[in-house]
Amino acid sequence: MNKQRIELLPGVFLTVLHTDKFKTNCLSLNLLRPLCREEASLNALLPDVLLRGCKMCPDMGAISRWLDERYGAGAQALARKMGEVQAIGFFLDYIDEDFVQSEEHLTEDICRILGSFLMEPVTENGVFRRDYVESERANLINAIMSQINDKRTYAMTRLRETMFEGENFGVSKYGKREDVESITPESLYAHYRRVLETSRIEIIFTGKTDVERLCGYLLAALKDLPRGELTPVSTTAGRIPDHVREAVDSMDLTQAQLTMGFRTGITGKSEDYPAMLLMNGIFGGGINSKLFMNVREKLSLCYYASSGMDRFKGIMLVSSGVDMDKLETAREEILRQLEACRRGEITEEELESTRSYLQSALKTNEDSPYNMDEFWLGQQVGGFTYTPSELSEKLGLVTLEQIQRMACNVTLDTIYILKGGAGNGEA
Repeated sequence: MNKQRIELLPGVFLTVLHTDKFKTNCLSLNLLRPLCREEASLNALLPDVLLRGCKMCPDMGAISRWLDERYGAGAQALARKMGEVQAIGFFLDYIDEDFVQSEEHLTEDICRILGSFLMEPVTENGVFRRDYVESERANLINAIMSQINDKRTYAMTRLRETMFEGENFGVSKYGKREDVESITPESLYAHYRRVLETSRIEIIFTGKTDVERLCGYLLAALKDLPRGELTPVSTTAGRIPDHVREAVDSMDLTQAQLTMGFRTGITGKSEDYPAMLLMNGIFGGGINSKLFMNVREKLSLCYYASSGMDRFKGIMLVSSGVDMDKLETAREEILRQLEACRRGEITEEELESTRSYLQSALKTNEDSPYNMDEFWLGQQVGGFTYTPSELSEKLGLVTLEQIQRMACNVTLDTIYILKGGAGNGEA
């Protein structure tokens, strides 16, 4: 795979990922916004409303027919959280032009409708249609409330809110229910105009194309895009805590959720990132990890136990499902497994199986156009410079001593427990 990056317009960048692995091409347009309570819900709602209708296709039926006529092309709204950046927009996929009649210009068509979705929304009385806003607002509220039904997801949401109180990273990519409920067609349209003018835009193409023609199609589609002073977006690693915070909520459930948040200070920009990634994998990142093999399998303290890294924020989060009477024992054992990593008590099998798993995952990631899109968007958002193959190569060079040093760099910040009993949660 080869990569090109081009600035099409002020603050509008195109990344082309050249690959012939797929029979489809994919194009995403991402407006980058600072993640914050004030606009999170507006941002999350906006692409769904824009995808309800545009000048080329004024309603969902017309959009569906238009896509079907182009060999079943697809279009979906996007709302992604990358550190303290909210990326919103559209993802379109369509069959590669090598497989259609030569006179058909699918890439040009896809760029045209992408521009129409963004620049030519259906309006009434100078704002978004009320029925479109109300319908998508209800859908977004349902998505927010559904998190309560998935207790694992809800517990992790509450962990982030507690751990990052006062930091924008604690804000959900959907925002809050009460914020969604307050959105009107007028307020959303006013926000839309600000977003168009002040957002950095990252466009990512995955597949085969003539880059010069693609640039021409996109420039034609975005020729009327207003450009002003861009709103800066960035993510900070955050402070190392001076004490451990703890929070407990109660719900009507039989299995407790024990979650832990750790600060590492190591983001994707750090030379130590490959070592930290491997340390997390050994600790709790897979089926051969210490949390899975010891806390879950050997000691039967958890129904599940795993850890995950965030390359933007430099944190490690642990999630586990535990019987009520085993909460304290499970908590102690999870921390004991981290101490084992700090002491370098890592077998050759643990090291090499985790290394192989992570390297395989990086390679497999390139088998999905959407995963490639998300990876490279994250690289641009985070300012990370490594390619998947470069990261895989660096993982192959990580030593046990480096992993041990990374484990010593991990600091517990917050423990959040969702247990059974009286009380109601709120997303």
